[in-house]
Amino acid sequence: MNKQRCPACGSIDIIDEKKSILIKEPFGGQNNIEIHENICSLCGSRGDFFNQNEPLIDETIKKLKQKSIENILNYFIDSKMSMSSIERALEIPQRTLTKWKNRTNVPSSAGIALMRFIKLFPWLLEVAENKYDYSEAQKIHINAAIQKLLPKIDFCKEDFVEAGGMVVTSESALLYNYYEKKDINSQEKIYNEVTLVTNTE
Repeated sequence: MNKQRCPACGSIDIIDEKKSILIKEPFGGQNNIEIHENICSLCGSRGDFFNQNEPLIDETIKKLKQKSIENILNYFIDSKMSMSSIERALEIPQRTLTKWKNRTNVPSSAGIALMRFIKLFPWLLEVAENKYDYSEAQKIHINAAIQKLLPKIDFCKEDFVEAGGMVVTSESALLYNYYEKKDINSQEKIYNEVTLVTNTE
């Protein structure tokens, strides 16, 4: 029986140690696994000399990716998003998402990436429903961004007013400019409101 040898120097004096590594997948969580680290006592080389770790790592990633899909689809269900409407918008075969969730079909890497994008940016579904029209996509994107931004703005704060603020909807943008006009006889604060209407045609 051939003894295992160091790939660098050919020595058979190899130490097999184990160490823990953390593997993460977006929306799938993380998992600690124990892998082998081979050390050559003669030349000091380190690594997985005999490819013992790759199958374990691949299997762990596969399970986390599946968990990622399940978590995303459960999120859609909890958010009252219809699986069939998502499939129609993305033009994918019926019951594909159900099969992914029930593990009766394995999603491709492209399918996993697509679900992650939809999870991060749900408004992309509306873009798909509008047949990826560029003009409509821009409006949808801006509107989604503003819906996220507005709750974080305190319009009553003095520094917001003095810096000038902007409120945007899908149909128009209101730009509030504040400036101070200095006069010889008095100092007068003037507020100027300008409405910019986008082309909705």
